[in-house]
Amino acid sequence: MTTGEGPNSIAPPPGAAARDLYEALVEITENDLVTSHFQPIVDLHHGSTIAWEVLSRGPAFMPTPSEMFGAAERLGLSHDLENACRRVAFRTIARLPAGLSRKRYFLNVSPHVISTEGPNGGALQTDLARYGLEQSNLVMEITERESIVDYEGFERHIRDYVQQGFRIALDDFGAGHSGLVTLVTCSPHFLKLDMSLSRDIHRHAYKQHLLKSLVAFAGSVDAALIAEGVETWDELETLARFGVRYAQGYLLGRPAPSPAEPATNVRLQLRQIMRQFNYREADLNEAVGPLVIRCATLREREKRGEDIDRMFRKEPNVDHVVVVRDDRPTGLITRRAYYAKTGGPVGYHLFQWKPAEEAANPTPLVVEDSMSIPALAKLAMERPPEEIYDPVLVVNAQGVLIGSVTIRQLIMRSTSLEVQSAQSCSPLTGLPGNRTIERWILEAIDQRGASVVYADLDRFKEYNDCYGFLRGDEMIRCAARVLSRALAKNASAARLGHIGGDDFVVVSPVEVATDLVQAICRQFDEEKRELFDANDLQRGYFVAVDRKGNTVNVPLVTLSVAVVQGDVVQEMEHPGALAQLASSLKRKVKESTAREGVSGYLFERRRFHASVETLEHGADHDAPAPGTAQGAQ
Repeated sequence: MTTGEGPNSIAPPPGAAARDLYEALVEITENDLVTSHFQPIVDLHHGSTIAWEVLSRGPAFMPTPSEMFGAAERLGLSHDLENACRRVAFRTIARLPAGLSRKRYFLNVSPHVISTEGPNGGALQTDLARYGLEQSNLVMEITERESIVDYEGFERHIRDYVQQGFRIALDDFGAGHSGLVTLVTCSPHFLKLDMSLSRDIHRHAYKQHLLKSLVAFAGSVDAALIAEGVETWDELETLARFGVRYAQGYLLGRPAPSPAEPATNVRLQLRQIMRQFNYREADLNEAVGPLVIRCATLREREKRGEDIDRMFRKEPNVDHVVVVRDDRPTGLITRRAYYAKTGGPVGYHLFQWKPAEEAANPTPLVVEDSMSIPALAKLAMERPPEEIYDPVLVVNAQGVLIGSVTIRQLIMRSTSLEVQSAQSCSPLTGLPGNRTIERWILEAIDQRGASVVYADLDRFKEYNDCYGFLRGDEMIRCAARVLSRALAKNASAARLGHIGGDDFVVVSPVEVATDLVQAICRQFDEEKRELFDANDLQRGYFVAVDRKGNTVNVPLVTLSVAVVQGDVVQEMEHPGALAQLASSLKRKVKESTAREGVSGYLFERRRFHASVETLEHGADHDAPAPGTAQGAQ
């Protein structure tokens, strides 16, 4: 029998059973008798896999992985076992098809390995080079099975690893030996929430409040939050509602011998869920749904007054209880009103012999989760003085209780939305800005027959340089006026936004007619004339200086319009993909407007497939036809 060669290897322990286990572990580490399995880490926004965590499995005669690693740690072989798992993982990844071997993989690495090996010349770097892999393929997932002794040295090594291109993740955040200290020390790119936080989070208000804080923290330090151990749709929906973007768990995919994407039905269900939450938070009409917190409930006639009193005294953080019948709210019991009626928190009181519904306010404010926050704030403030600070109960479209929203939450979010809305609007045109436009586009993707129109000015930079910023601002306002008037006259349901600079977006719930786009182009070409000098108008160009300092003749500013509608919009998975398609359309329009000197447009109505990484088109576009208002379909 041979012993392990790692720095924490020890002599074989006494006792027949211990010696047998030790010998088995030595055989595993020396002969790499482990296999690698891959579990997907999924981007909840569009259901794609951003990476796979590599999980190691021992041979059939060994116990579960956790027991195997626990035994290795007790017997001083954890370093050897970790090296074996790493070698097998790299070997397995290197044998994958090229499209998969270059993806990103999370690999568990203990603090001890980081502290003892270091990034320069260590076994990890050696193994990477041996199997032709790169640092960008690997996320070092710091596991806290053991405590960190030398935090200063650990931090120095982590910094060196990052400088060499490695990414860092902190595993089981919230459940390690000293998670906060490790967090500060390694400043990870990814935070993996321990599964104990994800488990049944839809049932626990305290976990939800904690999650909200962690989401805010991760955003402030630019760390991606990954929820581990997600097993039910209720858990995933709650995590998504509070802003968690990435998740891992049996619901999305079990560990498998080769990397695999989530099943099609899982991705479809995920897409339906995420459309409830994406791109709402910056709009003044944000629905109340994302604010909802699960609350305590009692069934009618299930509890008597003495039980309610006992619950309030036992759970000091519980401010209110909702009385339900068939999961629908029928009353509200608040701690404040309850003890105001009973004269204080005592065991014997007025409602001792009455069921829960008789101790409750039978007419609380109940709203659907689709109600906008500003509208709800107004409604809540119109209640009687004795109820004005009561929480609002929120139900879904079927009337089933989702949870509650406190007045403090409502006021804070309403104020924040007003500030964000003012910040989002363009100060030049007063039109809604980027994040509001993104929400509109997401709604259009989910609405059959919708259209998205992208418009921008051609040769605006040269015009701005030649005529000055004030005249340039007038040109942008001219485009905004033309678009606004045309939409108000011909498509009042459409919404106009200003992305910034000279770019505009129109989102319409119905298809945009060709004659409307033609009218926009003609009207802009007419009104822009007031913003050019007479000599430039007569010549059909203005003189500007290019980047090389040369004097050049520049055609008059025109408007290029790209219209995406029909099945194409519904095929999109993200507003960014739609913008990418529109950009390709506008490039074709700009080629024509440069030749003809008049504004033009192009429609895209073809079906195509849009994936996360590539955009594949069908047949090529027709070129825009010349004319006063050019266009092609």
